Amino acid sequence: MLRTHFVPKKTDISPPPLFKKGRALAILSVFVGLIAVQSTAQAQTPNYTIEVIVFENLALKGWTEERWPDEIELPNTDNSVSLNTPEKSRLYLKEKNTQLTEVADKVAKNYRIIFHQAWSQNAYSPQKTPTVLIENDRAGGTNLLGTVKLYKTRFAHVQFDLELEKRIPSKVREAVAENQQVAIEDLPQYWRFNVVESRKIKPSELHYIDHPLFGILVKIHKNN
Repeated sequence: MLRTHFVPKKTDISPPPLFKKGRALAILSVFVGLIAVQSTAQAQTPNYTIEVIVFENLALKGWTEERWPDEIELPNTDNSVSLNTPEKSRLYLKEKNTQLTEVADKVAKNYRIIFHQAWSQNAYSPQKTPTVLIENDRAGGTNLLGTVKLYKTRFAHVQFDLELEKRIPSKVREAVAENQQVAIEDLPQYWRFNVVESRKIKPSELHYIDHPLFGILVKIHKNN
């Protein structure tokens, strides 16, 4: 009897191309690379300490140096981060001790300090960095409200949008009414002024932003 030997047909059980060893390693390398890029980007987010002094000019001549607009655009404080926000805010905001005390003392000899605080924060791109709220309790007939944004492109920048509401001194009410071309009985008790300013800022440089009725001093230094 003729005997035959059955040889089973070989079946291809190799893994699909996606799971082949070389392809899997390549995909794994891509994922690891993406994680590394994200981690590096987070690590490279600069963190700065920023200190801001806002002071009021008490000289009466500032009221009549120019004609002031009757209406100004109020600062947009929506989504601003308060300095009272816990450390886990999106800016990793944390209050710091002020370092410009001697500067503030010199300014206070001729002006009234209405805001002086320092804090550390992350500085993202202009689109991702929220503003920080600046405000004071009304003191001496003056109210301050506005924002500051510290952001980073190639260089660090600060952007201020502040409104100062001041009581019109009784000594100059008549002169202010004449300067503003309104009847003195129509002159309000308070007048609003604003500063909208953006500029590049280098660490350790003290910058001064001027206005006839108030001014801003700002300084930053990099923490990482």
